[in-house]
Amino acid sequence: MIAAILLVFAFHAIYVYSSQRAEHIAEMRLDVSESLERLSKNIAPFIEAYSVNEYEKLVATETALKQHFAVVVQDYEMGEVTNTPYYVSGQVLTETGDYAPYREQDPELNQRLRQAFYTDTASILGSNGEPLGQVSIYTSDEALIGKLNRVLLEELLIIFVLALTLSLLLIAVLRRYFLRSIMHIDSAIKNCDSGGIPLERIPDFQYREIALLSNTINTMLDSIRESRARRKIERLRLYNTITGTRTGTWEWNVSTGETVFNERWAEIVGYSLEELEPISIDTWMNLAHPDDLQRCDGLLNKHFRGELPYYECEARMRHKDGHWVWVLDRGSVLSWSEDGQPLMMYGTHQDISERKEAESRLAMAAGVFKYAREGIILTSAQGVILDVNSAFTALTGYTHGDVVNQNYRRLLVPDLRGDGFEGAVLNSLKEQGVWSGEYWVPCHDGSAFPSLMTIAAARNNAGDIQHYVTLFADISHLKQNEDKLRLIAHYDSLTGLPNRVLLSERLRHAVSMARRHEDVLAVVFLDLDGFKLINDTYGHAAGDELLIALARRMQKTLRDCDTVARLGGDEFVVLLPDLSGRRECEPVLDRLLATLSSPISLGDQIVQVSASLGVSLYPQNPDVDADILLRQADMAMYQAKQRGKGQYRFFSEKNAKAIDRRPLQPLTGDRSGEISG
Repeated sequence: MIAAILLVFAFHAIYVYSSQRAEHIAEMRLDVSESLERLSKNIAPFIEAYSVNEYEKLVATETALKQHFAVVVQDYEMGEVTNTPYYVSGQVLTETGDYAPYREQDPELNQRLRQAFYTDTASILGSNGEPLGQVSIYTSDEALIGKLNRVLLEELLIIFVLALTLSLLLIAVLRRYFLRSIMHIDSAIKNCDSGGIPLERIPDFQYREIALLSNTINTMLDSIRESRARRKIERLRLYNTITGTRTGTWEWNVSTGETVFNERWAEIVGYSLEELEPISIDTWMNLAHPDDLQRCDGLLNKHFRGELPYYECEARMRHKDGHWVWVLDRGSVLSWSEDGQPLMMYGTHQDISERKEAESRLAMAAGVFKYAREGIILTSAQGVILDVNSAFTALTGYTHGDVVNQNYRRLLVPDLRGDGFEGAVLNSLKEQGVWSGEYWVPCHDGSAFPSLMTIAAARNNAGDIQHYVTLFADISHLKQNEDKLRLIAHYDSLTGLPNRVLLSERLRHAVSMARRHEDVLAVVFLDLDGFKLINDTYGHAAGDELLIALARRMQKTLRDCDTVARLGGDEFVVLLPDLSGRRECEPVLDRLLATLSSPISLGDQIVQVSASLGVSLYPQNPDVDADILLRQADMAMYQAKQRGKGQYRFFSEKNAKAIDRRPLQPLTGDRSGEISG
């Protein structure tokens, strides 16, 4: 009944889930369709007027208002101006919940678009009916998932309440018709003897299952009573074995060679007793390793002569599968003849293969501990150092006597009081049994070196910590390689100036500091005039030498807080923070122009170039980000080149539209191949 009801409600939940999903998707598509119709009509006039900023604001407003996942516009008219198939702009929802401008070359934003749940596109038609571009809207399924999760939760709650109600009813029925019989059986079982066997038989019941249970219990009790009688005889034999060897599994008549093994004796070597018949002392001798058999015979004879109180020998026995099994053969003579000859001997075989393997592993571990190149520290559960290997002394300069019986924390963690490191390590050891990470290991001479350290807790069979093992390896060379890679990743290989990656970080930091301290930041985009002619005339080597010389000149001209970075080719960017205004910036720009236009000696040749500078100032109203600042400076530089080169121009909104046609790669892109004439 419960299964049938649950099945019906499961189908009902599936139906509700599907219908709600279809309804929400229909609403989503209608919303997207309305936005597409509204945007395609409103964007067309701005595209015809080449007002990119205006329709970008319209797109941003629509995106934020409708909370679309992304809106992307392809402008064919602006594409003709930029010599591309189309000009792309739009807004994309980032992982942080904010909207970011869409950049077609940004793989991360493209990946975000591919994650959209639904997308639709509409053409943008001009006043004459010709296509001006297209607008695409992308939506996510977060709202759909949230609503469907609520529906699913409600259905599950209903199913749970119904199942609980039915279960309670079923329990009441079972208690009424079934548990009463069980109570009668329980009362009969409690009336038992000292051995736990009921004194009377379990009564019969009319209920079929209970009657079957009662008969089964009575049958089992009869079997137990019979087995108890047989065990009385077996206990006498087991008692004699335990008296002679403390565990007893074999009996040996020394004079006749007759031997009695139990089943376990045969199981140790992979046989059954039937497979070993006829059983005698020769069975043991045939299975034992010849080298061990001679040693066991010697120990056995010593016991017969009274030189040993009992016989004990470790020996290998051939397993049925072909491998060797280590056993501990122990026994004692309990019956002697009148003339002192052994008659009956009782003993046991104990499988000690695991112990032998453990001893072997300990031997190997001792070899690893001794010869490992990593430093190893063995400490007690209380943190007292028990032992260290030779690699530890070689790496740290401490001798074995310096550290043994010393407190691990005071010796190797002296400067980390209160910084949370020790607590983090202890929590990891408590929860996971191991901690691993980088750590600076102090040395005897006061220095320290970076290491990759692992601390593991060794526990006994009861789960209690017995000791800790610390293993660390010197990673100084890896750290040095990381520093080299970091230098390569952030600095230009030719001039040694910061590259695009480091410029991006410093520009965003400078914008943040200017916003916080209410200072003025100047972003200068610099392009050399005449560099291509020198590069073509004297060769690339001379061009590289010229770039190096100009980079050094700019570094000497600027302040310590300023940054000059090379984007690639003959393009540079200069950051001038902590300015009071535009007037304080102009003398620096004049010095840059004078420095860059001074003649330079390249071997036997004297060459001269100039520079065109574009300047963008921050803060602005409305606020802009770092990438916009760089684009503004680039557009201002382009105007300086158009005005005759060898000068600087400040960015202004008046000339932005005319210069905005010039494409600019993102700051994180690669423009190393561009050379300005």
